[in-house]
Amino acid sequence: MKANRTHIAALSVVAAAALLVACEKKTTVTDTPAGTSATTTTTVAPSTAASNAMAATASAMEKAGDAAGDAIITGKVKTKLLADPDVKGLMIDVDTKNGVVTLNGSADKAGNADKAVSIARGVDGVTSVENKLTVKP
Repeated sequence: MKANRTHIAALSVVAAAALLVACEKKTTVTDTPAGTSATTTTTVAPSTAASNAMAATASAMEKAGDAAGDAIITGKVKTKLLADPDVKGLMIDVDTKNGVVTLNGSADKAGNADKAVSIARGVDGVTSVENKLTVKP
């Protein structure tokens, strides 16, 4: 739940920044007999800039969604590794990027390292597993 709020807040900031990119602020200084006056106006840039800003926002939102999906996969893999009595999940670090899970750490037997890889492959959303586990002698 907290991660969702963080992602929503981040997306809001990105969207606001993208909209500001599409705006132009102009200050005009005018000399009059009564003195100097300054007028500031904000205008929306041409539609091309607005389109670019919207595309940048959509791209950022997609990346944030991918990161959230990867975090969910990491959590599921780690939970399953911790639940298995043979694997020793506390000795294994799990990282996920674009559905590719990387296992780092150690196992006490080659069979347990293979089991960790098998567990990770069985998690929904995992596209592949990189096994960087070492077997302790």
